[in-house]
Amino acid sequence: MSVSTDKNFKSKLSKLKAWLIEIYGDCEIIPHANSIASGFSNETFVFDVSGENVTESFVLRLRPTGYQVFPDYDLKQQASIMKLLRSKGLPTPEIIFENYNDDILGSEFYIMRCIDGEAPSDNPPHHMDPNGMMGRGSPDQRFSVWSEWVKNLTELHSLDLTPNELLECGFKKEDNLLTKDLDYYKKFLDWGMENQEHPACSEAYEWLVANKPSIQKTTLCWGDSRIGNVLYKNYKATALLDWEMAGLGDPLMDLAWGFAVDECNSLGLGAPRLDGSMAQSKGVEIWESKTGLSANNINYFRILALFKFSVIMVRVGKRLIFNKIMPLDSDFHINNFTTEYLTNELAKVRNL
Repeated sequence: MSVSTDKNFKSKLSKLKAWLIEIYGDCEIIPHANSIASGFSNETFVFDVSGENVTESFVLRLRPTGYQVFPDYDLKQQASIMKLLRSKGLPTPEIIFENYNDDILGSEFYIMRCIDGEAPSDNPPHHMDPNGMMGRGSPDQRFSVWSEWVKNLTELHSLDLTPNELLECGFKKEDNLLTKDLDYYKKFLDWGMENQEHPACSEAYEWLVANKPSIQKTTLCWGDSRIGNVLYKNYKATALLDWEMAGLGDPLMDLAWGFAVDECNSLGLGAPRLDGSMAQSKGVEIWESKTGLSANNINYFRILALFKFSVIMVRVGKRLIFNKIMPLDSDFHINNFTTEYLTNELAKVRNL
């Protein structure tokens, strides 16, 4: 869930070019069309480097230096996770350069080799985007997208990572991980709301605390595990992206997140899911058979996913106000489609 804030990207682009010239000699930077369309406002910048000694396509990922959606942002950890998973055979991008000082571009960054592929659109949501890859695809091709996503989830959740490998990514197995996750998002909520009330999130948080299940297995979880964070070529996965929400926990969190957020971004907006979209029951069947784990607590983790999504939307909504896209008196950060869907889903779970 990358959110961009940098309004001074041209300066960084000039510094990037100067730095790459030191590495490759005389060369040009040619932005990809999607980077131009975004006005260089996103923290992710896709570009070609062309010169006598280099012809490459790269992706630059910058640490946000202005308005931040998340309270903290560990770029080095993201890169470490991708390098570890790539070494295990998962299709994460190849990290080419890393710099965790401000001395080159004015903010931390890493550069990945660009991977050919297209992702289901987030804006508009792919269920409402007839021109996107999912809108253009057949039901069978859409189902392939979901199958590829579940396949990679099961491979991630089946990894037997050593304590040292996890520690290299900044993670340590410990007790009460779910409690710590809930505490983190409660603090995130308080920070985002600036200690004002958020009725929907507060109600969900109280329910989540009171109904915590035992974690069946502690694994590395993707966090933002959506089909929109996967690149596809011919409807087959080529890259798993965006690891800023990764952490240790019950892997069922990832499965629940993928379906709950997708449904929120379709049904929650009054749009039916596209034909060929995988039903949660089918995803559960595949995931359980491949991992040997149980999805009995998926309703709990669906509420957890929607709670987290609603917490994140506090800062996303305030960013719209910050960027003067919405009026100062807007309450979109509190009352929006995510909070409405969270409230409705929580009511359903309580009635089970």
